[in-house]
Amino acid sequence: MSIQNDRLVDTVGFEILGEALGEDVEVSLRKALASGAVFSAASDPLSIFRESLADSIRTIETDECNVLFQRFLRDGPYEDSGEIPPEMASKRLSDDETAAAIRFIYYRVINHFQGSLGELLAAAPCVQLIKKLQHDGHLPLDAQIYVGDAVSASVFGRSGFAKGADMHIIVTEQSAAKVASVVVAGVVEVKSYPASQRKVLKQSRKHLWRAGLGMRVRDEVCGPEQINVGCEGKYMRVKVAVVPASWILPRTFRFDGPLLIVDPGVPLNEEARVVSKGHDEWRITLRWSHEALAKAAYEMTFWYMGKIGEIIYRDKVPEEWSEMTSAKAGRNAIKMMLYYSIVRCRTKWEYQRAVALYNTYGFGYALGMNFRNEGGSREMLWPEDLHEIATRGTTKHGCTIAK
Repeated sequence: MSIQNDRLVDTVGFEILGEALGEDVEVSLRKALASGAVFSAASDPLSIFRESLADSIRTIETDECNVLFQRFLRDGPYEDSGEIPPEMASKRLSDDETAAAIRFIYYRVINHFQGSLGELLAAAPCVQLIKKLQHDGHLPLDAQIYVGDAVSASVFGRSGFAKGADMHIIVTEQSAAKVASVVVAGVVEVKSYPASQRKVLKQSRKHLWRAGLGMRVRDEVCGPEQINVGCEGKYMRVKVAVVPASWILPRTFRFDGPLLIVDPGVPLNEEARVVSKGHDEWRITLRWSHEALAKAAYEMTFWYMGKIGEIIYRDKVPEEWSEMTSAKAGRNAIKMMLYYSIVRCRTKWEYQRAVALYNTYGFGYALGMNFRNEGGSREMLWPEDLHEIATRGTTKHGCTIAK
């Protein structure tokens, strides 16, 4: 079953990210395009955003765990503790399969969406840095940033191409006696989670080495003999690390009748921060934090899983949900399967991951990910817990929202 065939991304706009973050992503793409950044296919901000979302979905769907992921949403774990009855063994996921599905969602599905968001936000500050380096004479004036899949690099020991750096700074040679048709003047590596400069720059050097083995720039394939890594003369071999800010989302909330309202987080800095880390190395810190990007990624993942649920229940919803639309049944199924997965957990780490997903999809990232007991471990969150915390700062069992 492929959600990609339905082109569901064509119905999505920036509003899926929330007003402030959605506006920043759109502005970043608009500025990047105006400065000559090259994207793989789309040529306007909304189309680029949708293609980025579609690419994340394609990556998820081609993963070997995707079949298990879809079975988790369709069939789910056995709905009680203890031994799985023999007559149900073929109709439900085993405990090993359930644990693997949770790991896939927790570490892979969410990270695909989160990484894509970081790259889109990084586009504008990266092109601004390149323009400054060109103005200062450190890069050729005809250097351009190629974003994401606009460039793919050879894979050592295998044929074909795969994703290289998150962005490449490329100069296309125009001289009559050219030695190379492409010069790689630098690379950009974007992280959507905290990462050291040393770790990111190590990856950047590896990407530069891979670029020299061969590249595909848009539709043009360039062999090693057509590529120079680094410009000659006074120019730099630029390496840029992009990381999120470190501020945390507010943990404050209130109830409006039965409606839970969690205060949103908004960046304080007006611009991304750019810092030189050496002769040819830079570090860009985005306005948006790791927690803010994670929050958006969880919401995008919940949207995606809901769409899969819509497909599963397109023809008929379960009898006990007969009053629900297929969309509502799909979203309800996700939470139900996550609840059952908690019942089937065998270890502390399985429980912690499953609870993190269940709580976050029910109450949002800031509250759901950080509801902890006195020992610092996650516990299942219920509305009455939040009412107790709102009144006395903690539950009667000593749980609270950790900062």
